[in-house]
Amino acid sequence: MGIDGDAHAHRLSPRQVLVTLASELQALDIAPGALGENIVIACDHPDLFRPGAALVSATGVELRLTMFCEPCYRIAHLGHRLSRLLQRRGVLGVVETGGELRIGEVMELIAGRARPLAQSAYQRFLDFMPGVPAGCVVRYIDITTAIGAADTSVRALPGYIKRSLVLGLPLHRIVNARGELLPFIPQQGARLHEEGVIDRSDAATVDLRRYLWQGD
Repeated sequence: MGIDGDAHAHRLSPRQVLVTLASELQALDIAPGALGENIVIACDHPDLFRPGAALVSATGVELRLTMFCEPCYRIAHLGHRLSRLLQRRGVLGVVETGGELRIGEVMELIAGRARPLAQSAYQRFLDFMPGVPAGCVVRYIDITTAIGAADTSVRALPGYIKRSLVLGLPLHRIVNARGELLPFIPQQGARLHEEGVIDRSDAATVDLRRYLWQGD
């Protein structure tokens, strides 16, 4: 799920861990921790340190790198132009195999271990939706978490959904924060009724305590 006690420790999140290169911190004259990173590593092959790679410790801890962490307002106080920090803040990742990491521990960098996440938030939405299992629903906030977008991105989701209606995705499994069905998804009630999520096809609300999915 991520690092114990961290705000991004969530099964769905591709932002569980932020790993930054010590060489980038030195080149930018930024102190460790100032970029909000969780782990700083020295790396002999920085060209391989990118989404899709993995970091594996001798004790079996594995971090899968998912996408670059782009600069945002949270680090504006550093005084750097944010454009200067593009693809230099670090790479986000998820914990594939948990355990304990110690300062100074050696980790192997394995390039091309997995497919990196798409750079486009909309494409990450398209990639995420097929994985929502039948008989379950997700809320807007669960989707933004899963695609690694800011909470404010919930405003974009109705547009994503409408653009995707013809793609055959299980969009009927999306509800709002209160578990209410969405009026612009055709046959949503009927399809959720077929999956056993609601008792009647004309029901307007899903019991989130029973049917909310937040990752396996």
